[in-house]
Amino acid sequence: MTPNKKFQKYSLGLLAGILALLCLPQVNIPVGLKGIADAGFFSNDLEVFEEVLGLVSEKYVYPPNHKKLFSAAIEGMVKNVDSELLTLSKNPNINTIRYKNQSTRYRLTYDKNHDWDELLKVYYFLHDQSDKAITKENLESSAIEGIMSSLDTYSQYMDKDSFKKSMRDTEGKYGGLGMVITMKDKRLYVVKTMRDSPAERAGILADDSFMSVNGKEIVGMHIEELANLLRGYPDTKVTVTLQRPSEKRKRTYTLTREIILISTVEYKTLDNQIGYLKINSFSKQTEKQLKEGLEQAKENDVKGFVLDLRENPGGLLTQSVKVASHFLFKGRMVVYTQGRAEDDYHEYRGLYRDSLHQVPVAILINQYSASASEIVAGALRDSGKALIIGENSYGKGSVQTIFRLSDGSGLRLTTSKYYTPSGIDITEHGIVPEIHIINDVAGEEVQEPDKTGPTLSSLNLKTSSLNKFFEKQGITLTPEHDSAMELALRILKNNTVASKKRSMEKAREIAANINY
Repeated sequence: MTPNKKFQKYSLGLLAGILALLCLPQVNIPVGLKGIADAGFFSNDLEVFEEVLGLVSEKYVYPPNHKKLFSAAIEGMVKNVDSELLTLSKNPNINTIRYKNQSTRYRLTYDKNHDWDELLKVYYFLHDQSDKAITKENLESSAIEGIMSSLDTYSQYMDKDSFKKSMRDTEGKYGGLGMVITMKDKRLYVVKTMRDSPAERAGILADDSFMSVNGKEIVGMHIEELANLLRGYPDTKVTVTLQRPSEKRKRTYTLTREIILISTVEYKTLDNQIGYLKINSFSKQTEKQLKEGLEQAKENDVKGFVLDLRENPGGLLTQSVKVASHFLFKGRMVVYTQGRAEDDYHEYRGLYRDSLHQVPVAILINQYSASASEIVAGALRDSGKALIIGENSYGKGSVQTIFRLSDGSGLRLTTSKYYTPSGIDITEHGIVPEIHIINDVAGEEVQEPDKTGPTLSSLNLKTSSLNKFFEKQGITLTPEHDSAMELALRILKNNTVASKKRSMEKAREIAANINY
């Protein structure tokens, strides 16, 4: 074969190889991100960022604004740089970044390919002008954090270590401090401490707010991040600084982690054959522990239940469906979820034929009842069987899906929303009780009834009036047996039919006797 023909054969083979390569299905490239695919085809730069952007574009519960996403990503990278050396000037037409006496400009539109090129420009500018002191990895993670911060409170990027911790199986015990925590108004609080836990023995109280953990400020931190800081191997120490609402000074505690045995359900049979079920959270152990309580109730010939979901921050969706199923007809809807796409719709229905659907139930909730708690309360309220007593619930009605990324990190992304069987958006309204308890006791914030929700509370009662009324009748009220619980017991007394109407009639009789 002549050299010319050899070259022609080689050229044709190379061309065929290139064509074959270009025709490979790009299974790992999100639809609609062609510019990103082209940019990353021969490079690993921003590969994880590309995955995150693709997931947000395709899976996030709300349609993405790509201009907003790219803007947040660039600003995330800029924040990674020493502010004394960098300035960002923004205006409607073009933005200018100055770093070490050098500058670059970028302009974002609603064209994803164009915005990707602009992000690349800033990415390489910051990396190169820093003489590679600002690593590509740090810039990429900062860009991802920027995107996630532009979404909702519950969507979160987790690095490899955080992702491993979040994936640890919950088997009913862990190394921790024994605190239930929640987020309210973008601040992290203690909801309660567990009995005989390091937190309880140290004197930490409900409503203490977190300031720092091991010297690290927790402002802007996600609840999962704080939980990961508090948890750890048994016999290791952690230092937490908290602010008590009644005091101006901060309190710092150094605590030793212990194995915390999680009891999510407490049961006791009260007078008048009423069963009291306190569910603290929805973990893998919850239904098993609930069944144990229900067996005891059956032995005691219980005629009704008070289901206490106050301070319950939620947990597993599957467990909330199972718990609600014990009090509903088999096949009755518990909750449904709706994602961005019309066909991203899922229903969850009652599971058990042998249920307690004919037994009257009163449910106690407050402003810290969230997520799975709201699913149970909403399902039983909408069934027409259970009466809800207390405060408007928290309003955490979004579904988060966990995605594993190619480098071992992970993404917690809000992909759909919960709705009660009657179609109420839990995130927007929370669960509105039929009997609203206005907590006007000294030192506590008064939560007024919801006037914007789908239904107004049918009856409004003040805690102070309830306390006075019951105490005059010789009832000793305690934190474990407060006026809301006493009210629920009296509503259920001698009531053998699961009827919201009958329960409300009883509640109005009691209210009529209270002297305001």
